[in-house]
Amino acid sequence: MSQSSYATDELGSEQVVVSPAQQAVNSSLDTATTEVQQAVDATNTAATAINTAQTELSQASTAVTQVTQAIITAQTSVVLIDTATAEINAIDLTTTSINQGSQVVNDAKETVITAQTAIDNINITAAQSEVSQAIAARITASTAQAVAQTELTQANIAIDNAQTAVNNLQATIGTSTNVLSGVDDVGIRMNLPFSLLMGGTLYNNVYVGSNATITFGVNDGWYYSSTPPAPSVSIAGYDWTTWSTGTGITYATTGTSLDIAWDLRPFPQQDASTQMAQIRFNADVNPVNGAWIADVTATGPIPNNARFNVRETTNGTLIPITDTNSGAGFAGHISQGPAFTPYVDPNTETVQAAVDAANETIAALNQSLSPVVVQNTTNTSAINAINTTSLINILNSAVSTKTSLQTLLTTNAQELTTAINLLPEVPTPQPVLPPPPEPVFVEVPDSQPLPVEQSPEPVPDVPVEEVQPPTPEPDPVSEPEPEVAPEPAPEPEPIPDVAPEPPLTVEEFESIIDDLVSNGELSNSDAQSILDALSADGEITSDEVTSLSEALSNDGEFTQEERELVAEALIESANGEAVTAEAIEEAGLEYSDLPAETPVEVRQDENGNEVIIVAEVAAALQVLESPSELVSAIFNDPGQVILALSSIGADMSTEEREEATKMVVATVVATGAAINAATGAATSAAVSAARTTTGGTTPTSGGGAGGPAAGNDKPKRTVRRRKP
Repeated sequence: MSQSSYATDELGSEQVVVSPAQQAVNSSLDTATTEVQQAVDATNTAATAINTAQTELSQASTAVTQVTQAIITAQTSVVLIDTATAEINAIDLTTTSINQGSQVVNDAKETVITAQTAIDNINITAAQSEVSQAIAARITASTAQAVAQTELTQANIAIDNAQTAVNNLQATIGTSTNVLSGVDDVGIRMNLPFSLLMGGTLYNNVYVGSNATITFGVNDGWYYSSTPPAPSVSIAGYDWTTWSTGTGITYATTGTSLDIAWDLRPFPQQDASTQMAQIRFNADVNPVNGAWIADVTATGPIPNNARFNVRETTNGTLIPITDTNSGAGFAGHISQGPAFTPYVDPNTETVQAAVDAANETIAALNQSLSPVVVQNTTNTSAINAINTTSLINILNSAVSTKTSLQTLLTTNAQELTTAINLLPEVPTPQPVLPPPPEPVFVEVPDSQPLPVEQSPEPVPDVPVEEVQPPTPEPDPVSEPEPEVAPEPAPEPEPIPDVAPEPPLTVEEFESIIDDLVSNGELSNSDAQSILDALSADGEITSDEVTSLSEALSNDGEFTQEERELVAEALIESANGEAVTAEAIEEAGLEYSDLPAETPVEVRQDENGNEVIIVAEVAAALQVLESPSELVSAIFNDPGQVILALSSIGADMSTEEREEATKMVVATVVATGAAINAATGAATSAAVSAARTTTGGTTPTSGGGAGGPAAGNDKPKRTVRRRKP
């Protein structure tokens, strides 16, 4: 009778009621499916965590290698100080001219700086951080791997529970017996409800061996390294055990079938940490003549040298079982006796179909764990290879080495200083008096009177009395002076390492200006404070002047007060020398922005000599650079034209001066008509301006009677002086 019963609902339709054994199979299969998926997911998670840990280990190894290389460099650099000291000590001062400023001494001092830099480059902190990250990543990977292994064990147990439920369902339609649990290399006799044919002989019992064998007539189940000599069937014959959780052997019979299931792990495993091997023998039997047809399968981690064969007689020829499975695992068919059609009992057909389907599901679940087992093995090896202990030991040694190198550097530097102090000091150079300045003559047109060179007034001779030094009186008693012990040599000073002060940047000047100028105007006190900030380090550099100019003009406006401040800073940066045209241009100024009497270097002549004139003349000469500027100045600033004409040649060599004069004459002739058409007021202003000039070279501040010519002449400015 079928194990499924039927009931009728109110509508008269039949409903299938599943038996408790069938419900147990369904529930256990669901659990096994979930557990297997969790094992797969956990293994993938562990693999990802291990990859991260391997990356962190690689980065940590690189950082530690850099520390090791830095230590080698520092050790070499510290030794070079000793070498430099020995080289200086070996110099024979009687034959070699050397002092404390010689190149060999400077090179020796440089070895100290190089060594200190090399020690500072031993960045242990960064390497320690990398190693700490690698350690944390390894812990995370180990935890993930432990979870994956736990999930794999639970999946194996769930598959075993599902197999037990299937065996129980099989027992409802026949006989099912669990045997050989917790054993190794044994066999057990199995009595049959029918006879089985093997090699032409009928046997009414068989022996089930723990090493995946069936022997006929003789209990040869203990064979593990080879096929038993008795008539036998070996399905993945190997050295198996049933010592671990979930393993065991079950056989079941009906009147026309024989099923044997082996759930095994290889010797000597005793836990469920790896996948089980599931080996099956499912035979249909003809009880009339003992003929049988069997499907044999093996899934899970099957060793390469497992045996699949049939021996029909004692010590007979081994007949291999052909593998018909194209994928993973093994599947084959074997038979004995005449062919027949298997009998299907209609009363048990439904249950048998459920058993067969459940067995196929269990085999598929077990097979899906195969890559999990492989990945777990790989993960375990990878974690064991993530060794951070050696990196920690290297870093601990590096900390000690860096400290000792610093101490050794101090000692070696002191010895070098002592050796240098024994050398002669750098002699103080004698002051070199500059040659007297050559007079600067300004050429003027013939129409202007030449300046009269004043003869210097004679200096009267003043007799100087000779003062004789007083004669020292003799001591009443001449006693020998006491011997004075020589003073001990002073302790050698350490070699200073003074870095030059960097020039102030545009941003720093903007900050200073913002702090000082609160009302938007630049007062004299504000300007003086900015100059004090400029010269705080003892000098004003050209870079600082340029930065100041950029900071003041960043707002889009460069006022007259701001130009005067930049001009004063520019003059101070020249340190008493003439201000160059390039420096004026870099500061964003023009000649007219400087005080009139400021010496400026406008160019160099063909022989490389500097041509220096005052700023007022340089500004005036600019009107001669093109005819259009000259014409404009004739009408707008005739006083400037007079000064320019009177200064022709001041910034030129002899040849250039002749060419410039020709250009001026040609320009005046070409513009004669325009000059004649000019208003009488402009002509009068030009004449008046010419009459008020002194010496023919420099005009006064007024452009003529009544004020500046055309309103363009600027009054001379007084240069501010910095506070003492």
